[in-house]
Amino acid sequence: MHEFISKHGVRIYSVLAALVPALVLVWPNVPWEALVAASAGLLGVGVVAASHEDTKTIKALYADSPFEDELRGNADK
Repeated sequence: MHEFISKHGVRIYSVLAALVPALVLVWPNVPWEALVAASAGLLGVGVVAASHEDTKTIKALYADSPFEDELRGNADK
């Protein structure tokens, strides 16, 4: 489950963020305080998701390419 959330965290976040306005349509009597709290929570989760994606990008940038030997001409022939 942790691996799934790690791979698809931003997708899960976007679904949750899209559901908040839809919930207002389904339940129009939701108090505005609950919407503000949900929006603040989603903003916090968005920051965490973005920093997680940034970490994965940085790791990928500093990882050796699987094609490094081939590009340098050291490939086994």
